[in-house]
Amino acid sequence: MRDIADIEMRRGVWISFSELYLDTDPVPAYAHVARTLAASPYPLDELRHILFEEVHPIVRANLWASAGIWDGFDNDWLCARIAARLARPRWLRLPAGLFAATAKTSWRELEPRIARLREAGTVVLQNTSK
Repeated sequence: MRDIADIEMRRGVWISFSELYLDTDPVPAYAHVARTLAASPYPLDELRHILFEEVHPIVRANLWASAGIWDGFDNDWLCARIAARLARPRWLRLPAGLFAATAKTSWRELEPRIARLREAGTVVLQNTSK
């Protein structure tokens, strides 16, 4: 289980990634999500891990719903579900890679954007718990 400080810092990253799983076109969200992630203190490999292992397993089903959530997940619900999943032993979690096409597509789009923003120095690393 991660400590409370790390969970609070991850909160903004979780919420930002969840925008990619709304019942809307994710393309317009990429720029905003990339800026938020670039401003986080996490290296690219950790951001990828957060997407695939923490956020994706919780919200992937929204994309299959006939009338999925389109206006944003409840942030407290989202974070509580992710924290609860992380509290379980790894062997009790369903594999995160199941149905990961959305995560793979999103990461291919986001990774170079995050890297460019960080290289350009256009973001300031910050605590993302807001």
